[in-house]
Amino acid sequence: MLSSKLYSSIARTGVRYSHHAATTKSVPSPRGNIQDVESFLKSIGRNCEDFASKFENWEQLFTTNSRVMKNDMGIDTKARKYILSWTERYRKGVQPYAISLPKKK
Repeated sequence: MLSSKLYSSIARTGVRYSHHAATTKSVPSPRGNIQDVESFLKSIGRNCEDFASKFENWEQLFTTNSRVMKNDMGIDTKARKYILSWTERYRKGVQPYAISLPKKK
């Protein structure tokens, strides 16, 4: 049984963690010279265009999470993190460009 103090705190602030709501991300519309999955992945570089066939459409590119990319699509860790970081940047309005890997010393 929840204490009345805890219950009133939850009632005022709402549920703190809503995992389902947190996973729904917006899908931005293509803009500029980026019109499809392949052009997006090619523009970010690092041979990500090799994974273009794994995404059926634009919406899937922006809604697929890391676990699905790993287990179902077989995309390696570095590429997954890079693709996901660029999808988030694109949502925020940043035009994609290739970021080269730092050279080993």
